[in-house]
Amino acid sequence: MKPVTYFLNLLLLLCGGFTVTTAQSFVLTTPDISPKSAVFQTIGVTEVSVSYNRPSVKGRKIWGELVPYQAIWRAGANGNTTIQFSDNVKIEGKELPAGKYGFHVLPMESKTVLIFSKNADDWGNSNYSENADALRVEIQPAEADKFYEHLPFTFDDLKNNSATCALQWERKKFPFKIETDVHQAVLAKMRSELQAKPGFTWLGWHEAAKYCLTNKVNLEEGLGWASRSVFINPNNFNLITKAELVGEIKEPGDETKKKEATLAALDSDLAAINCTWKEYDAAAKYALKLKNHTRASDWSSKAIAQSSNMTTLMTKVQILEETGKEKEAQKLRQEAIRVATNTELNNYGYQLLYGGKEKESLEIFEANTQRHPADPNVWDSLGEAYYTNNMKDKSVAAFKKSLSLNPPDNVKANTMNFLRLMNVKIEEENRP
Repeated sequence: MKPVTYFLNLLLLLCGGFTVTTAQSFVLTTPDISPKSAVFQTIGVTEVSVSYNRPSVKGRKIWGELVPYQAIWRAGANGNTTIQFSDNVKIEGKELPAGKYGFHVLPMESKTVLIFSKNADDWGNSNYSENADALRVEIQPAEADKFYEHLPFTFDDLKNNSATCALQWERKKFPFKIETDVHQAVLAKMRSELQAKPGFTWLGWHEAAKYCLTNKVNLEEGLGWASRSVFINPNNFNLITKAELVGEIKEPGDETKKKEATLAALDSDLAAINCTWKEYDAAAKYALKLKNHTRASDWSSKAIAQSSNMTTLMTKVQILEETGKEKEAQKLRQEAIRVATNTELNNYGYQLLYGGKEKESLEIFEANTQRHPADPNVWDSLGEAYYTNNMKDKSVAAFKKSLSLNPPDNVKANTMNFLRLMNVKIEEENRP
């Protein structure tokens, strides 16, 4: 027999008797009859991927004939269908370790068994062995979402800790629920990441601690992470997070006691660390939020002693107002306005303007234009305040004044938008 004839006969035998023109090529690159596909889904932080080949119906009877009942099927074509999990998961409530698995289906008329095999490298189920099973789960097949000519895997019902994966083909659907312990997966990744670049900054440790606090998980380790963050760079963010973790650990069930434990922890850290006025002011605002005016007043006074600026003085003003000391509050507010910078006055004006105190904001913006008459931004802000207070003529005048001072692009754009709202045509001589 000639070598070429022998090779062709061998190829025909391998292809199961089909002609060469209709069989899948074994030696050359040609289109797959059942093309390869993959689907990827993240559940929480767990990555799930399915790799498979997509057979088509082609008018054939699939269930019970092309795919026989009571026989293990490789859930696809041309090779092993595999499914991979980056973290430990539960399949239909049963534990399955992280890893890559060969995925097989044992269909029956009334139920179906899904098989996750440790052998992910087999060519289909030719060498399938039950001894390699990592997990078997029993499910109830369902009606497919629609008719599927080509087999797909889909992911639905996505939640933070679960999703439903389904093989769908023809008019049948084989769904199975995948669940992850999202907190444990996140914490495991955090521990790993904190050994790399994020662990060299206070922010990485703070974010990890904040996650524990927000989700009320892993609190003791979270407190350790918060302490590490404070050690690297104490600031108003990580100091408060650390104190709240102490309160959550010491008094988890009593809100009143929890608040006091939190404030006591914060007081202890503030005294032990060389803090700036920013940390004391933030602590005062935090205590004010918790309605502890005694601690708020004490920390506010320490902030003012370090830096008597508008921020620290206005915090004290708020404390005085909430404790009924209006005259003292008014006097201190005037002092705060007197020492305020351009930016501080502008920010305070907007705080009043969009906090329901439109008329009060005018006093601040007008004072700022008197102090900084050459700054186009303060005139633009005053124009907004006049506009909000329905004082069109004054608003137009303020905006035109801003334009005359050659404002930067962002300020100019804001000014022009407001003038258009008021249907004001800008003369050429008013343009910079």
